[in-house]
This record gives sequence, structure tokens and C-alpha cells, in this order.
Amino acid sequence: MRTLLKKIFKKLIQSNQPKSDSIEYDFDKNNPLGDGGERVDFKFDKKLDVANLDMYQINHYKRYEFAVGQIEEKSVCGDFACGTGYGSAILSEKASEVIGVDLSKKVIDEISIRYSAKKNIIFRNLNLLQLDYKNYFDNIISFETIEHFKEEDINTLLKLYFDALKPNGYLYFSVPYMQEESEGAKKLGFHLTFNINEDKISKWALENGFEIKNLFYQDYKSHNVSKELAHKDFIIGILKKI
Repeated sequence: MRTLLKKIFKKLIQSNQPKSDSIEYDFDKNNPLGDGGERVDFKFDKKLDVANLDMYQINHYKRYEFAVGQIEEKSVCGDFACGTGYGSAILSEKASEVIGVDLSKKVIDEISIRYSAKKNIIFRNLNLLQLDYKNYFDNIISFETIEHFKEEDINTLLKLYFDALKPNGYLYFSVPYMQEESEGAKKLGFHLTFNINEDKISKWALENGFEIKNLFYQDYKSHNVSKELAHKDFIIGILKKI
């Protein structure tokens, strides 16, 4: 069954990437700390050669590169669904404190060692629906997270994010843009909410006390984060707590 699901997942990934760059991709092989999920795995340091990353790793990296350019110096950041922690490490170069949260204890245990020299990062093994912060963060970064929740749980998640942010704090998030629901995706169980677009995001923001400050897009081919793209694979939102 696991082998069959991997084959389905590869086909699903290929359907969401440029045809000219069509390649097989195995998260377990390419990302040893995937831990059965979609966690991109590489170690961040100042010597990182981005050109040597694969197309999925670059896409993820570029989102954090975008986010660190947006946040203020010495701000307090939550990296929610932090995965293998490289994004928390990137944010820690500018933030005074970063708290990375992930569901996998195996991953959290490993990256707590990997990034132990970075004293302004704390990693926690926690279900995001059990977040317990109140008015703590200047910024929350939560890339490729919302689609992993059932639609009926997304308002609960966003309300917890809202509560965790300080007044006028910012939420930075990304989701697949208009990903269609498919049998392959449902069987894999990674993504639980589909067809996310500007209207859905506006609805979620309004229902949970956020104001949309900006919406950006990203594609697999250029990896750029931009307000205007001919082809959109991801939507990246900036919401403000009001």
C-alpha cells in the first residue's frame, strides 16, 4: 500500500509542476526527515548554495527568503509547521526569538540538535490546534500548512493564530493555488482542503479578525514570489491582526 501511495504522490506532484521539468520526486529519498510527510529537508547555514537545492527545496526556501525580507529586526516570530527547521534558522538571522512548532516529535528532536547553536530558536513538538500562546508574536509564518487541515478546522486554526499574535501582528502563509481535489490526493491524506483561491482567503480572514494586507503568487518554474504571474502554483498571503 505504501509503495502504491508513493507512486500516486509522484504523479500528483508531476501534475503540479512545469511539464518541461517533469521529474519523479520522492520525499523520503530526497528529504530524510520527511517522516512520512511533505517536509523539505536541508540544513541552512550562511554557506548554503541554493543552486544545489532541488526545485521543491528552492520553492520552499524562496518563501522564507521572502518572509525574512518582510519582518522587522528583533521581532518575535512563530514558525508554525516548521518542518525541518531550516526556515526557523533563516528567520533567526533577523528575529530576536523564533519558536518553531511541528507535529513530528522525531523531526523536532533531530532539528533541536541540528540547530542547537542558534540560541534564539526554540522548537516545540505540538499539534497546531493546541497552540497556547496569547498576544506573543509579532509575526507568524505558516507556509504550506492550512491545506493540511479539514476546511471545518481552518477557522479554529486561524483563530489560534489570531490569539497568538500581538495587536497589529502579521500572519504570512502559503497554500497551493486552486489545487483540484483528486482521488490520489485524498488517498495520500496530506492535503485536506482544495480549490483555495482569493475568495476563500478573504472569507477566512474576515471571519477571524484579519485584514488582508497583500497577496502574492509563486510558481514552480521561476520560484519567484510576485504579485503578477502568468502561471500560479501557490498563493502567499499577508494578513494583519486588527
